[in-house]
Amino acid sequence: MTPESSLHAAPMAALPDGSAVPETASEATTLWKGASRRLLLLLLLLLALLVPASVAFLTIQLHEQHEDEVAVAASRKLALALTSHLERTVESIESFLDSFSGLADETSPQEIYDRLLTARLPASVIQVTYVDREGAVVASNLLPPGNGLNLADREHIRVHLNDDPTGRDIFISKPVKGRISGAWSIQFTRALRAPDGKLRGILAASYQISDFIDFYERLLPEGQGLIALVGFDGVVRASVPAASQMDGLDAAAILPGLESLGSHANGPYAGVAWDDVRRIGYSVHSDRYPFLVVVAADRSAILAESHDFHAAIWLIAGGLGLTLAALALFGLRHSRLERAYRERELKANAQEREAQVLQAISRVPGIHVLHIENGQAIRIGDATEDILPRLIAAHVEAPDFLARVEQGNAPSVAIEHFSGEGEEFEVELVLTRLRPATQDRSGPAAPMTPAAVVFALDETAKRMEENKLYQMSKMAALGELVTGLAHEINQPLGVIRLAASNAMTGLRKGLPVEHTSEKLERIIRQVERMKSIIDHMRIFGRKDALTVDPSSAETAVEGTLQVLGTEIRLDGIELSFAGSAGGARVPCRQEQLEQVLINLVLNARDAIRARRQEKPDCSGRIAITIERREMEGRRWVLVTVRDNGGGIPGAAIGKIFQPFFTTKPPGQGTGLGLSVSFGIIREYGGTLAVANVEDGALFTIALPEVAAQTQEDVAGAALVPPARRSEPETSSGS
Repeated sequence: MTPESSLHAAPMAALPDGSAVPETASEATTLWKGASRRLLLLLLLLLALLVPASVAFLTIQLHEQHEDEVAVAASRKLALALTSHLERTVESIESFLDSFSGLADETSPQEIYDRLLTARLPASVIQVTYVDREGAVVASNLLPPGNGLNLADREHIRVHLNDDPTGRDIFISKPVKGRISGAWSIQFTRALRAPDGKLRGILAASYQISDFIDFYERLLPEGQGLIALVGFDGVVRASVPAASQMDGLDAAAILPGLESLGSHANGPYAGVAWDDVRRIGYSVHSDRYPFLVVVAADRSAILAESHDFHAAIWLIAGGLGLTLAALALFGLRHSRLERAYRERELKANAQEREAQVLQAISRVPGIHVLHIENGQAIRIGDATEDILPRLIAAHVEAPDFLARVEQGNAPSVAIEHFSGEGEEFEVELVLTRLRPATQDRSGPAAPMTPAAVVFALDETAKRMEENKLYQMSKMAALGELVTGLAHEINQPLGVIRLAASNAMTGLRKGLPVEHTSEKLERIIRQVERMKSIIDHMRIFGRKDALTVDPSSAETAVEGTLQVLGTEIRLDGIELSFAGSAGGARVPCRQEQLEQVLINLVLNARDAIRARRQEKPDCSGRIAITIERREMEGRRWVLVTVRDNGGGIPGAAIGKIFQPFFTTKPPGQGTGLGLSVSFGIIREYGGTLAVANVEDGALFTIALPEVAAQTQEDVAGAALVPPARRSEPETSSGS
């Protein structure tokens, strides 16, 4: 298969729906019209499903609302009837009690008993009791005189004994269990008073609650309906179904939502009662007596009666929706078939054009183009047998690389290093995954392995030139370190000479061997110190390699202090180091990070020197700090260099990292130090930023922390070009 024919298997460019990129304005117009038709058909399909469902839902909602209104109206009628019935019942009891108001004070208990015994009691009244003004029971139709019973502790007796205003007329008690009858009843009591208002006695009529309940059960709405008799005091006198014990039922607890209780006004009721049943109904207040009647219907029973109607509505809506959807799908299928025939021609044109574009790119010097499909890499363009194209082809055909392409884990841009036949290469690989070509249902299936195009750019020459520039910058820095290095080595040489002289003197005088050994050990320590300084300068001055070795930022700072410590102190400048990165490593070679720090410290020293020309008494301070910080979900190592040299002029701070730009007088600066430093840090995915703070400048180096992984992964991740990596949010002067 030729390179051109291999590209025809999967086009590079495609529209979001999978069709090829149009070449002419007429093709674009045709595709736009086809897309508009498909969009319209999809909209019709959506409407075909939504409109019938919406109409059915609205119809059901209106029907449920109507059923609720009918249930509330029926509950209102029944509540009015029950209220009227209860008022007539209470009125008959009140009239019965009034008939005893003529009892004389001298009437004996036996006469009272005989009269109560022969009295014709109102319906459902099971007992009439006469109580004296001390609360003692005189007689009852169920209990003769001399019984010794006292009811002064009962509320319906106590309100009259205490002359409570609520007991001036007839008083209707809460449900109580009779001490004489033993039955649950509602007590209707009236006080008998003399013309001067003095209490003569109390008459109590016991109305059997079970009669209320039996009557209400016969009128109860269907399902789990509810009828309740509630006093204005918020206590339920009777309810069907019964909530719990008769005594002390709280209407607010068993009938939440009964908002009309406090307003004494008629109104609808809706709520979930104590039995977790949702009901709707109506409450009616009596105009003559302190009670209200609540009638509520079970809403689930109301909806159950409409189940067949709701099912019919949904069935009609579903049939209509399916019919409309079938029409819309038929139109969509027709549009797809029409589009498929049109796409074939467009794809052929696009594939031919893409092959021509890749051929043109492959002719650019230093760029190699490979097409990957079905596990094979095919070179596009020049087929020379140079070592680098063969190394690149072997890399992209490796099973590991192909597996990452198939899973979508391969990076879009990466730096790779190759070696062969004694040569080292650095190549930037740009991976472009190809969108699979759309297929007709009757046509062959698309390949399982996604196709891709790899552009390989040989960066070896560029990197070697950059390394030369880095080396020039380091040599310039080394030139400035000569004075400090001479002083650093001269000091241990003086110690060596003095120790050797003392050792010779000791030998001549025959001093103990320990004296000579101690001097020789001092000489050895000073030699080791000189060796460490010289080795460090050799490491710093060596030529950079193409590979990356992660290093410790703290070690680089310590190396900088060892190289520059003496020179900075000779200038009367305080050089300090604080903070810790906890042994964190960064993707940068130690000598390059030291080069950046040395450039920053020397620039800070020069700034302090320049400021002392204006202020001779200026005390110089250079502070280096290091810390780890979490930013944007990644761990970073921050190294700062701060001085009190007066800062950077505002007009220059935006150009400070540009090559050959310097604020120093002519002949005192190359303009490469900060530019090279900025390039080094950025090359490893970090940032170098500058800002003026107080009386000086603050340079901040931010480098990503290297995770625990293989050396090859570290090198590959570190050398991804900065434009492809995220950076911490720090402002820079470039």
